[in-house]
Amino acid sequence: MTNPKYKLIEAFRDGFDSDIDPNKLFVVRYDKLPNIYTALINCDSKDLLLMLQNDYQISDANILKLDEESKKGRPTSIKKESSQFILELKNELFIEYTDYKVKFFYANPLDKALIMEIAGKLKKKKPKNDYKNRFYMVARSRRTEYGLDLQHFKITKDAIEIKELYNDDFWPVHEQISFFLNEKKKNGIIMLHGKYGTGKSTYIRYLMQNHAKRFIFLPNHMVSALSSPEFMPFMTNYSDSILVLEDCEDLLRPRTNNNRNEALVNLLNLGDGLLSDAMSIKLICTFNADLKNIEPAILRKGRLAARYEFDALTIPKAKILAEKIGVELPINTPLTLAELFNANKQNFGEIEGKSVGFGVPK
Repeated sequence: MTNPKYKLIEAFRDGFDSDIDPNKLFVVRYDKLPNIYTALINCDSKDLLLMLQNDYQISDANILKLDEESKKGRPTSIKKESSQFILELKNELFIEYTDYKVKFFYANPLDKALIMEIAGKLKKKKPKNDYKNRFYMVARSRRTEYGLDLQHFKITKDAIEIKELYNDDFWPVHEQISFFLNEKKKNGIIMLHGKYGTGKSTYIRYLMQNHAKRFIFLPNHMVSALSSPEFMPFMTNYSDSILVLEDCEDLLRPRTNNNRNEALVNLLNLGDGLLSDAMSIKLICTFNADLKNIEPAILRKGRLAARYEFDALTIPKAKILAEKIGVELPINTPLTLAELFNANKQNFGEIEGKSVGFGVPK
């Protein structure tokens, strides 16, 4: 029961439309400041809740808060595996699960033995290897400590043949990239650039399918999060991951005396800085701009693990691929992958009889 000295609303961070602050809830419930013990885990929250209920006779009445998300009506690619919960294990001892952390709030030092017993059971649970054929997108969240969270997406398996989709000079670079991604305790930046339709995103999809690593996609509208003070602490939860930034030429523009660009500074530190040594974060950056319009520091030897400029397929390679995918068209010039794979599709971008720009005939 709530302590009569307090109102339940005082347990919320900023009123009923915000989340519950477990520290405040402990004070409201017990009129005491809590001690806190935190354990990091990598298991599904439902499995954890079931274990606690079975091993410690936790009834539904002991669950103070259960926060779940329905998957109905949502894109099937999004898979939110974890829910949040707060439960009362016994008087003056409750447990909160959120963002792969289990926090124990307690007042009696004698309860520490019970807490360590539970934490020991958690450490014995084998983490699920759910990285393969998945990638994760950074999203804002009011539920997590740093205001950021990861959404999980499942990657569809494609039959991608690197040697068929790209020019011959790409194979040695691909081998270098694959070796680098599999190295442990390594950090650095992979730069993939070239004009649209040459297969940069297709290649990243191939890497995701063939490397059992956590790939984290930072969408363009979230790039500003790189400059926030919360981003680096947030990324410490996901060491040995690959951070992917597509079409990020605006982020990579050269710095000036009047523009420090904190987002770029953090990107450089992730790729080759003191913090990156501990986190082992690898980065994949794609862009379409000329190299002269890219910050020189990002191209420094030692920071750059690999770089490749994608181009249209040569005429011989384009003819071989066209025959394989069943495209019949005369090939007299190099073609991009986009041009080949969409050769038999109607171009809805063409507007016959219309002028382009300022009244100039098409």
